[in-house]
Amino acid sequence: MCEYAYVRATIDLPDAVFRRAKAVSSLQGTTLKEFITRAVEHELAGSAVRLETRRVEFPLVRSRRPGSVRVTPDRIAALLEREDLDVSS
Repeated sequence: MCEYAYVRATIDLPDAVFRRAKAVSSLQGTTLKEFITRAVEHELAGSAVRLETRRVEFPLVRSRRPGSVRVTPDRIAALLEREDLDVSS
């Protein structure tokens, strides 16, 4: 089984950057694909951006008979607005 599932992507590089990447990858004895993959992995490893997961809370619409409430975008907006007013008062 391979380490990566590849996605084909098209990127636009300045000519000078492309030529330099091609030359360096050739000098290293690797393909341009391997060189760019390593370069992106290196950049991502040093990135200060942290992808954090957080719990998302959805509005709770109460009903005495579950499944009987008609939930429309307008109803949700009204409930959220009312909730905001309750919190601020």
